[in-house]
Amino acid sequence: MNRDRGVCIARITGVFGLEGEVRLWLWNPHSDFLFKEPRKVELRSPNGECRSVVVKARPGAGKRVLGRIEGVDDRERARAFMGWELFVSRAELPDPGHHAWYVDDLIGSRVSTSGDRDLGELVHVHQGAPVDVWEMRGPSGTTFFPVLSEYLIKVDPPEILIEDKGVVEDAQ
Repeated sequence: MNRDRGVCIARITGVFGLEGEVRLWLWNPHSDFLFKEPRKVELRSPNGECRSVVVKARPGAGKRVLGRIEGVDDRERARAFMGWELFVSRAELPDPGHHAWYVDDLIGSRVSTSGDRDLGELVHVHQGAPVDVWEMRGPSGTTFFPVLSEYLIKVDPPEILIEDKGVVEDAQ
């Protein structure tokens, strides 16, 4: 966990229209955090480049979320930000509530099964499938776990206890 680097709340996945709007994929699709007012965020590229910008978002058609980066007013300039992630200061975010966490809170947690199998450290959360998939690295190498509530016994960062029931997959 690295709280001083901010919390990733979204990723730019594409462009929309001709006037520089971007498509945003939100870690929490139910959040209205970016919709309330323009927000100062740090954009980070896949290769580590950082830029402080102001972003305003709005709902699009269906489940789409569209954003406008201040100063970006055409499609080609917007396209240059595809794959970049939006980070905000943790102090700006609301408390996630009871039995809820920011993904950043989980990264670095030790994960083990009720059968005392140490799966290692949670290193990445893959989203986009029907369920999130946790990736752990530990004594057995890399393992993956589909996050379903019936398999979660205890989530209390920096420790997570799960019921395996044959759903943990070792990387090939």
